[in-house]
Amino acid sequence: MNDFEGREQEELRSGLRGLADQQVPVPAPVREVVERGRRRRRVRVAGAVTAVVACAVVVGVLSGSRSAPDERRPASAAAEPTVSATASASASASASASAPAAALVRREVDPAGPPAQPGSPVLGQAYPFDWGVHCGARYLWFSGRIWQAQGEVSLPPGLPGVHGPNSAPLVVPGYVTVTGADTARFEAPGYLREPAALRAVADAPLCA
Repeated sequence: MNDFEGREQEELRSGLRGLADQQVPVPAPVREVVERGRRRRRVRVAGAVTAVVACAVVVGVLSGSRSAPDERRPASAAAEPTVSATASASASASASASAPAAALVRREVDPAGPPAQPGSPVLGQAYPFDWGVHCGARYLWFSGRIWQAQGEVSLPPGLPGVHGPNSAPLVVPGYVTVTGADTARFEAPGYLREPAALRAVADAPLCA
C-alpha cells in the first residue's frame, strides 16, 4: 500500500468517526465515495430502462410484422367482396321479373265444359278461355265484364265446337290476359296468328 492510499483510508476513517460523533462535517473523500455510489446506481437504472425500452421495441416490431397483410397478396384477394342475403334476394327477384313468361300451348275444347273464370283476374296472368264466335269474333264475356275486339279477328276454318269440329257453337280455345284496368288480350296458339287486343265496354249487341 502506498502513502496516497494510506492517507485516503485514514481520511475516510476520520470522516466516519466524525459522522459517528456528529461533531464534524462530512469530509470530501466521503462525499466523493457517496457520489460515486450514486453514479453507479444511476448507470445501473439507466441500463435497466434502456433494456426495457429495447425489449418493448422488439416486441412491437414482431407484432407488427405478424399482423401486417402479406404484401405479395394481390389487392383483389385482400378485399374480397361479399354479397349480402338481401342483395342476392333482390338479384333473384329481378331475374324472375325479367324472365320471359312460359310459352302458351295449344288448347283443345274440354267436353266437360268451359274453364272456370276468375272473379278478380290478376294482371298479366293468362287464363284458359273458350271464345264463342258463332256471331263472329267481336265480343267476349270474361270475368263478369264485356270485352270488345279492337280490330278484325281472322278466324281459321275447322274451328272446334263442344261436340267436335265445326259443331255448334263454334269456339276458339285460347287464353285471356288482363293487361290493364280496361284492356286485355286473347291468344290462341294453333288457331290465331296474332293476339287479339280487347277493351272493356259497357254493352254489346244481342248476337255477339
